[in-house]
Amino acid sequence: MRKQLLIGTMALLGVVQAQEALVYRGFAELRQPQTLPPNEWVWEPGEALFQSLVPGTLRLIGVVEQSRRVQVAAQPNPLQAYVGKEVQFYWEGQWRRATLVSAERNLYLYEGRYLVGLPGTVAYPDPSGFSAAPGPRVTFRYQGVGAATLAYLTRALTWSLRYTLEDGELTGWATLNNALGHSVRLGRTELVAGSVPLLEGGFSVPAPRPEARMLQAAPAMADATEAEFVGEAAGTYRYRLPGEVALEPGLTELPFIRARVQPVYLWRLQTGFSTERELAFVRGFRFVAPENLAAGVVSIREQGVLVGQAGTSDTAKGNNVTLMLGPDPEGRATRQVEQQARNRFRVTTSVRNPKPYPVEVEIQEAMPQPFTLEGEGLERTPEGYRIRFTLAPGQGRSYVYTLTLQQR
Repeated sequence: MRKQLLIGTMALLGVVQAQEALVYRGFAELRQPQTLPPNEWVWEPGEALFQSLVPGTLRLIGVVEQSRRVQVAAQPNPLQAYVGKEVQFYWEGQWRRATLVSAERNLYLYEGRYLVGLPGTVAYPDPSGFSAAPGPRVTFRYQGVGAATLAYLTRALTWSLRYTLEDGELTGWATLNNALGHSVRLGRTELVAGSVPLLEGGFSVPAPRPEARMLQAAPAMADATEAEFVGEAAGTYRYRLPGEVALEPGLTELPFIRARVQPVYLWRLQTGFSTERELAFVRGFRFVAPENLAAGVVSIREQGVLVGQAGTSDTAKGNNVTLMLGPDPEGRATRQVEQQARNRFRVTTSVRNPKPYPVEVEIQEAMPQPFTLEGEGLERTPEGYRIRFTLAPGQGRSYVYTLTLQQR
């Protein structure tokens, strides 16, 4: 988990420059040193990067900017190069010839008749009409010369996090997504976790052709196998990745964390007042964060079995991480309700643990307002009560309360 990210294979002006960057969940902030000529400099970022730029974040630091000119070439109609030329098309078992009359209307002359479009496979005499259009260009005009820094936010470099919790061992892998359109090499890399909202998207340019995204093999780490927490800033967490990392276009996974935790199995019930004879718990796990944990998806495995996935939010060290997974067929509480008066109920709730391992039980019940509640061992809340206890294997527990619904 690293503080700055140096990208060493992006070339500007034909020179390989090291980039410094912070990688966030949905974007990255890149800073690249430049040696500028006097007065004017042209940046050609390429279509993929240009399309991903966040408006208003492009800066040229170290000189006094006077103006910028942004040029995006319109996508040409490739047929325009063949107007008046003869093309071939394969139809009904043979090659035929036609002349392109209008590229805009896709109009052809064939055997004295005009056709809109041609059937079958069309062959053109040469590839000149299909050459790529000039890429986007940004021309900076400024006062100054020499050392400067090009800085911007791009949505083409992002990261996400996946954890596995298996028999008390928490492992995490960071996935970096490189959609810059070329390979990059990351030096000191800082990944930032937390809510960092952006209000604008990228520039409006024609979308590039879709590319297959592959999961790249993680390169060997130089001297460590996991990320390091390096600090907090205004509600965000920062992590530094050790060593250099080569990112091909697509996805690359890197080790993020490995730590021992002590998860407890949890039954949770949150409900309104109920006279049902049986209530169902939701199952989950809870453990104490061994360090400041970034949000991610956790795959939970027990005894070699995947028991579910759950999302976790950014969690400070020492706080509880709670992962809820859905119903447990054995997770049931039984209830006896004695109506002592029209508005007064004596309720006995019983829970038994049939499992060969401990279960932590949480019950929270909300009562119709207004009410009074009598009972021992209950944590009162404005809505009703909360109770927590742990059951050893085979152990059961009951608790009793009396509820009076007040007349309005």
